Amino acid sequence: MDVAGSIALVKVVQAVLLVVAALGLTAYKWPDNAVVTDDAVYDYIVVGAGSAGSIVANRLTENPNVHVLLVEAGGDPPIETAIPAMFAFLPKSTIDWNFVSENDGYSAQYHRNGYLNLPSGKVLGGSSSIHHYYYIRGHANDYESWANATGEDSWSWNNLLPYFKKSENLVDEEILNSSTGQYHGTNGYTVITRELREMPLKYLEAFREVGSKVVDDINTGNTLGYTRPMVFIGNGIRQSSAESFLSPIKNRSNLHLLKETTIDKILFDDKKNAVGVQASRNGEILNIYAREEVIVSAGAFNSPKLLMLSGIGPEAHLKSMGIKLVADLPVGENMQDHLAVILVHKMEKTSGIPKLENPFKFPIPTFVGLDALNTDQGYPDYLTLNLIVRSNPLNLLLLCATVFGLHNDVCEQLAKAGQRREILVTIFNVARPLSRGKVMLRSNYPQDPPIIYTGFLSNSTDLENNAAFIEKFIKVTESSYFRNVSAETLYFDLPNCRGLQQNTREYWKCYVLNMMDMTFHYSSTCRMGSVLDAELKVLGVNKLRVVDASAMPNMVSGNINAAVMVLAEKAADLIKKDSDQYSVGPWMT
Repeated sequence: MDVAGSIALVKVVQAVLLVVAALGLTAYKWPDNAVVTDDAVYDYIVVGAGSAGSIVANRLTENPNVHVLLVEAGGDPPIETAIPAMFAFLPKSTIDWNFVSENDGYSAQYHRNGYLNLPSGKVLGGSSSIHHYYYIRGHANDYESWANATGEDSWSWNNLLPYFKKSENLVDEEILNSSTGQYHGTNGYTVITRELREMPLKYLEAFREVGSKVVDDINTGNTLGYTRPMVFIGNGIRQSSAESFLSPIKNRSNLHLLKETTIDKILFDDKKNAVGVQASRNGEILNIYAREEVIVSAGAFNSPKLLMLSGIGPEAHLKSMGIKLVADLPVGENMQDHLAVILVHKMEKTSGIPKLENPFKFPIPTFVGLDALNTDQGYPDYLTLNLIVRSNPLNLLLLCATVFGLHNDVCEQLAKAGQRREILVTIFNVARPLSRGKVMLRSNYPQDPPIIYTGFLSNSTDLENNAAFIEKFIKVTESSYFRNVSAETLYFDLPNCRGLQQNTREYWKCYVLNMMDMTFHYSSTCRMGSVLDAELKVLGVNKLRVVDASAMPNMVSGNINAAVMVLAEKAADLIKKDSDQYSVGPWMT
């Protein structure tokens, strides 16, 4: 099968899944769709039932006297979101917003289209219903930056650790009985397991041999090293925020869930109090009101879009869109994401017969690494997500063409390399890039998607760092295991890099520009410290907060879903402490 065939296969499977979704096989798991009338009033309105919004709605409704309206543009998660092996069929589907980046004429030019697909979940659970499962909290140094940006030590690692533990139900006796067990929780809603297949062990030993640490747990806040990771999979199914925080409370009478409804703007009174939202559903416009607060949890693209449509954003940009200014703030600026560089190593020869994996486990044998050029600094320079694909060119095509979206020619080269060989595919990320992107309005029409500039590699230091960090990473080829199996770094035939000597700094810089993708770790477009205060309240207005990845002052050194969850858990307590309705209640015990 070639690239065109693999893409066609994905489309066929998605079409079949769309028919299956129409049967509503998972509807029993989720709260019913609320009946909401024009001028209805609730205590709180939460916009977006994604990674953060599901948590906020759950925690606020712990008080049975508090009524929360949770509004979601998508619907119930279909069956394929629950099955780990189905992850490749979720982007570019009906549960994805299907955003794309603007072509900047510089990065991603050897992609199929010259721009990047930017998956973002349009479904209960949001992007936690379509992400790639890794549970990585980041490093304490990341959260020190949060504390510095907000001027509040409450955002530091030590003060956030109880919130990490609050969400978590770690099912791993080895970790829980070890010295790092103190960093984990066992009573939370979200089941976390560890990926413990044996195939990665030979790779971990190779990294140990060339001087890297090998550890059991990188989620302690101060650990560097390579490990078999923790994952958002429990009982054989994806642990999205919908699965963890909405399904268990589906019958909670004070939770009102309005599905397949978009919010067009936030409503303000003449004192700049957020008093409600204007919603659109099936062509009907509803004004819905909040007694206490409006909480925006629509994600790093849609949260800034909604604020700007409501008059909160850069004055000149809003004026150009014909939108009346409510507050002049740098909304949409400072967008961050981890640029992913795809590295490939041809490993040992195989029989050519693919091994069938359990579809209810992590889809591919994997290990992860947090490492640095100088490990004495104590915090990571780069993150690697490593996948082991054995004798399976079709899986390589699916990864390359549908998950990474690389050029057809690259995907064909990768599939050829995977014939009768084990392939190590590494998704290589600089942990804290300096480049910044931007989210802007395309128009003042709420249904238009935003304009998204990723800003990848706009700061030249990021390109230099990517190349330097890759040079350290591939020193693993000097290990005994890599030498014994005659491992090869796969140097793709990239037209823009012809004539450059392989494995030189200039070659790797060219390689990065051509073999890059995103990781959908979008963040920081409504960041604390410039758009929000330390309590996630929007500056210049009242009764309005933003609670999602857009609120992060900066990205963390890893996949961001765990960080989004901890932000939401803390936000729920901040909201409760501001309300007389929570003067007593379960959150205080």
